[in-house]
Amino acid sequence: MFRTVFITKGQYLTVKDEWLLINYGDSVKKVPLIDIKNLFIDNVYINISAYALQKLAKYGINAILCDDTHLPCSNLLPINTHYKPYGVLKKQIALTDAFKNLLWQRIVKAKIINQGTALKMSGTGTKVCERMQQLAQEVLSGDTGNREGIAAKMFFRNFYGCDFIRFENDIINIALNYGYAVIRSSVARSLCAYGYNCALGIHHISETNPFNLADDLMEPLRPLADIWVWQNNEDLVDTLTKNNKIGLANIINGDIACGNKIMKVHNAVDKYIASLTTAIDNADVNKLIIPIIGEKFV
Repeated sequence: MFRTVFITKGQYLTVKDEWLLINYGDSVKKVPLIDIKNLFIDNVYINISAYALQKLAKYGINAILCDDTHLPCSNLLPINTHYKPYGVLKKQIALTDAFKNLLWQRIVKAKIINQGTALKMSGTGTKVCERMQQLAQEVLSGDTGNREGIAAKMFFRNFYGCDFIRFENDIINIALNYGYAVIRSSVARSLCAYGYNCALGIHHISETNPFNLADDLMEPLRPLADIWVWQNNEDLVDTLTKNNKIGLANIINGDIACGNKIMKVHNAVDKYIASLTTAIDNADVNKLIIPIIGEKFV
């Protein structure tokens, strides 16, 4: 069973005999590296040995660093994978705009479907949910009709209320930013494991963003964070508590449907990225398997 380890206290981290050691000064906590999937380091004063960083990378552990505002700001990703990065890079560069547009069409469609499910779970009226499903079916190649933008406005207005403004500095937005960062890092980790260059996006093409591809592929998974915020709204006050952060970090340990099977979100992400490789190798966008949220699995 893979674990998400959350560190908020301690003096330094190191590794001995394939165990992560968290030294608190008067005591030491040990966690076997093989059990760790994600490691959140939410303590700007903790010291980490270079040996520990090397071991985290070797075990493919997604180590997420938080800043002094306690929000994720960076993550350690392994560069030595079982795949051939140069071969994957050549395939990424060779992707045609037409193929990337078809991939983006599938991604946006899945995102809107998942947003519709989130709205249905929250008790939003039938007409709005039906309109979301209609928008999903209207997505064109490359989303030239901007159905993603239209759906986003409808989603946020109905899910959080008409007064909600994305990117404000309120507790809802802070929680969403944290949840989205967790999802983004999970996708980035899997992309690196499969040899992808995260800077080469399908739709996101910012020259200053090293995670364009992760930002593309995480889109259908964003509603997982929205659902958590809705389910835990009463526990969100002024700032994120440790329990809030643990809950958001555990989004990727929940269940989701992927390829007609129910699995943990982090496993679904791996399958999602593996299917991207299959789709590219076969020049068939229909082989891209995107996780879909089911009401009874969240």
